[in-house]
Amino acid sequence: MFFRIIFLWVFLHHFLFACGGGFWPEDYEFKFLHKRDYAFSNIQDNLNFSSTYNNIVMNSQKEAKKENLKEWQKEFGKQYSLKQIEEFLYEGKNLSSIKNKEIRAYIDFVNLQAPFVTSWRNYYLKYGYKGRKLKESDVDLLISKAISNIQSTKSKYLKQRYFFLALRLAHYYNKDNAYSIYTANKKLLQGSDSIVKDWIQGLYAGILIKNGENVKGVYEFTKLFDKSKSNWYLAFYNFKAIKTDKDWNDLVSLAKDKEEKIKFLTLRALDANANIVEELKNIAKIDLNSKNYDLLLFREVLKSQDFFNIYPKDLYYEVKPKNIDKYTPLVNYLQNVSKDNMYTVDLALAYFSFYKGDIASSKDYLQKAYKEVKGDDIHELNALGYIIYLNGLKTINTDIENNIATRLDKLMTQKCNKDSIFKYTFYKVKDLYKEKGDEFKYFIASNYRYLNINSINLEKYQKIEALKNKKDKSGLEKYMLEKIIFKYKDFDKSLQKAYFSILMNNLEFEKLLKEYPNKLNYKLRFNIFNNLIAGNNRRVSPTQITLKETLEKIIKIKDNLKKNPNDAMSNYLYATALYNLSYWGNSNTLTTIYRSSYSFKEKELELRKINLSNKYLNRALENSTNKEFKAKVTYMLAKNELALYDIKNSTKSEYNQEISYRTDNWYSFGYDFKNIQRYMVSGYGKYFDKLKNDFDDTSYYQELIKECSNLRNYQSTLKKVYDKDALGISLTDLEKELSTMYKQKKTRIANKYNTIFFWKLMVQEPITNKTVESYNNIAYYLEKLHREEYSVLLLEKILEKYPNRVVAYYNLGDAYWSHWKKDKAKSAYKKYIELMIKEGKEKKIPQKVKDRVDTKD
Repeated sequence: MFFRIIFLWVFLHHFLFACGGGFWPEDYEFKFLHKRDYAFSNIQDNLNFSSTYNNIVMNSQKEAKKENLKEWQKEFGKQYSLKQIEEFLYEGKNLSSIKNKEIRAYIDFVNLQAPFVTSWRNYYLKYGYKGRKLKESDVDLLISKAISNIQSTKSKYLKQRYFFLALRLAHYYNKDNAYSIYTANKKLLQGSDSIVKDWIQGLYAGILIKNGENVKGVYEFTKLFDKSKSNWYLAFYNFKAIKTDKDWNDLVSLAKDKEEKIKFLTLRALDANANIVEELKNIAKIDLNSKNYDLLLFREVLKSQDFFNIYPKDLYYEVKPKNIDKYTPLVNYLQNVSKDNMYTVDLALAYFSFYKGDIASSKDYLQKAYKEVKGDDIHELNALGYIIYLNGLKTINTDIENNIATRLDKLMTQKCNKDSIFKYTFYKVKDLYKEKGDEFKYFIASNYRYLNINSINLEKYQKIEALKNKKDKSGLEKYMLEKIIFKYKDFDKSLQKAYFSILMNNLEFEKLLKEYPNKLNYKLRFNIFNNLIAGNNRRVSPTQITLKETLEKIIKIKDNLKKNPNDAMSNYLYATALYNLSYWGNSNTLTTIYRSSYSFKEKELELRKINLSNKYLNRALENSTNKEFKAKVTYMLAKNELALYDIKNSTKSEYNQEISYRTDNWYSFGYDFKNIQRYMVSGYGKYFDKLKNDFDDTSYYQELIKECSNLRNYQSTLKKVYDKDALGISLTDLEKELSTMYKQKKTRIANKYNTIFFWKLMVQEPITNKTVESYNNIAYYLEKLHREEYSVLLLEKILEKYPNRVVAYYNLGDAYWSHWKKDKAKSAYKKYIELMIKEGKEKKIPQKVKDRVDTKD
């Protein structure tokens, strides 16, 4: 069969190594194995990816640098520290302190030839290097100088290094004498254990391939295939030069013993496109007990651990089910394998059985592996046993929490996989807490990666305090406190500071003043009792008062309202303060730990503040006779109406139990007229209308119309809706036009189709029994033409008049889903399912709808 290796050079972003050689990508991936000391053993990523190669090279170069420095320290006779030597060799610093003249001359030469061998060498040849003009003819002079130095230098150590420099220059610039330089000086490597020997071996192999001796070059590269070599990865990444069956057979003919044949098979098997089962069989025919057999099998187990991968709740894609059947051929093969040490085989079968849900077999293989275990490998068996235990739990209580903690204590002593063990523990138990109805522990367990202070509300704060003060904590509760809640040393201080905001957000003014009377004396930038027009109510107050003074004033106003509930000014001031303490007010930083510019927390609290504000504003309006004052109150009511619109149309999102609501940003009317169009056609604008109709003769209104762009834009948009100009197209013709666009896949519809257009259409041709079908069809086409917001507008208006129209709920679900509003889509789909079941049409419900409703977001 024609032998071919295909390399796919695509960029992905994965980290590569186990402990000791980098780190596992543990945010959403769990790895429970220990590091093996084989080349490529700890890399789960596709070796064909260029990102994998780049990371291997980067990490290998770091290790090579360490070895090189140690080697130089020995050559210096330990006169200098590693830091000093690093400055000599890699930074060119303090060279005058080097006493050995030959070493100093060598370092000077290294610096001289450096620009000719960097990845930037072509740039330097064209534009120069540090003010120095470079010529390719200089390369010949440098090669000659390096060769000359090989002869004149007394140190064998430096001879080898000059040999490397000469050979590298010749190889990089395709010089004809590269091969002869190698043959003339290779005797210098005899008996050498210098890292330079590996570097020269790689150059020599590369020279052979450049000269067209592909098979021989690959053979020389395979000599580097050992973790003790500094550039071991070159053995695999140059194996691509073997392209045909003839190349392969010629390579095999060069093998001096069975170990070299196994090495060739291993390198071929490392390719992502290799048939691993066949390659394991090929190695087994030569030596079933080869360490490379275990290397390849271990890598398959490591790669298979993507079974444990989890994904963040994402609104933008759906995660496909894990394919466990892909392991079947390997499992079938391994079940019939018998070798001297079956540890890796049994470990593999234990995991593969677990993936398939065959827990009994997994436990059997695990017990077999325990009998063959050596050294620290017992810990990775303990890890698998623990995973099986966690997945077998059906409930959770104090005894189970203590048992988990006891087992976890032992596993956490391992550096290599302890983070995965810890995080996987809470990833699994969080759902047990949820099923039990323990929302607090579910919240803590869900935040095992990082507990965001912004996600803590008053109830959670109180429960954290209760847990902290609990005397008989379970082992797992201690882990929650030490490793999640107070993982970072400053979290306690941050939590205390956040408590101020939490109390303010819950309008617990008296409690805050009582509990922290001496910590509230900092001045506030904005006055919460202000309702300014200019500067979006965010002008820094000229007479800044402290938080304590603010609390005292608001408490005084509340007390006055108890005595005089109809006092217009007190009602107005209290209402204004409530608004300013909301997400939309000028002092929201007092109620929010970290304020987002596009989402708010705790929807119910925001509604409470705005609704309370409205209550007191209406009372102020009823009890005032001053027209200017009433205009000011009405403007506050208009701002509250804008906030209520924003709350209603916000989209819920949740991540690790941290809930937020994305807003429609009503305050951006001046930049996005779609927002004010949606606002208006949704039935809002009562108080904007009232300002114009009842108070346009006041000085306050005249100032307002100049400063408030929201009011101006609202009024100009209103004119467009109710002007008497015809649309120029009938409902029937529009349906035909959009149908044609859909069939012809013309997804770019004309700009005339906007919110105002469809609103005017519904004014001119109202939704009735005769028109509802056409409107439903138009909404369907709009969704398919990627104009979901207009589709939603029409479908919601249809359902306002015909709340039991089944197909409209189906289409509305599709429109919301396409518009990335999955929570609203699910609500529509659920209503659709409910009505279909009611009509006895459950079997006709599309599977797509069921799948989307069941998707966990």
